Amino acid sequence: MSDPFHAFEFATREDFQVWLASDVEARDELYALMPGDPGRDIDSLDAVEAFLLARYRGPDEALKPSEHAVLDGVARHIGLVMVLALGEASWAIDLDDPDNAYYRLPLVRMEDGAEECPLSLATAALDRRQPGWLRGVVQSYA
Repeated sequence: MSDPFHAFEFATREDFQVWLASDVEARDELYALMPGDPGRDIDSLDAVEAFLLARYRGPDEALKPSEHAVLDGVARHIGLVMVLALGEASWAIDLDDPDNAYYRLPLVRMEDGAEECPLSLATAALDRRQPGWLRGVVQSYA
């Protein structure tokens, strides 16, 4: 079975740090495609989700190689909102436990140890197609 997130996985902490270092530029590329700057608060997730739902009919379209930069920008935005809104949340990566569902993927780790993968949230929002779902999930961690 093919791993649809393979292109977004990192093998080393150094690769992950390089990815983090290009965060602003990657998000700016996303915002340039959107009708306006969505902001960085929890409500901005509605605008990003609306953009996703209008652009793609489902996760398979967003996971095409030609769309990786867009999906990456969306995941970065979701992660940034989580880090800003959820207190002690921070970007992290698990390179130690291959049984972790988010192994080798950028994730947000909350103060209580809970983890969420913004990339997974983006594709799940496309699968569910329920406006406001993304914001609801992030708010549930608050």
